[in-house]
Amino acid sequence: MKKLAFFLITLLIVSCSTEGKQEEVVRELAKKDAIEKLQLPEGTTFNNENIEVTEAESEEAFIGFSYLVKVTVKSQDREGNEIIKTHTFNYKKIGEGGLSPQDYELISFE
Repeated sequence: MKKLAFFLITLLIVSCSTEGKQEEVVRELAKKDAIEKLQLPEGTTFNNENIEVTEAESEEAFIGFSYLVKVTVKSQDREGNEIIKTHTFNYKKIGEGGLSPQDYELISFE
């Protein structure tokens, strides 16, 4: 019984670790896509508070999950007023591993 409990706890820890890595891959992919799709300057940097990743079950049950990523871009106009815009990226997991950018597909962005 102890071996079974140990196995289940280990499995839970490994799955949580993989989930965090998948969110990090999606976060990095969103940074790259934000620079490309929004035509931001190449040196644009983001910190983790500017990017919010939300995981949702996909309607296509055989695939698994989709990720909704909200990217907040702060800029200034010529008068020095701060402009804050939030853009939403929707990614679908197309690969099994989820630890590579090629495992995700950008479905839409606003």
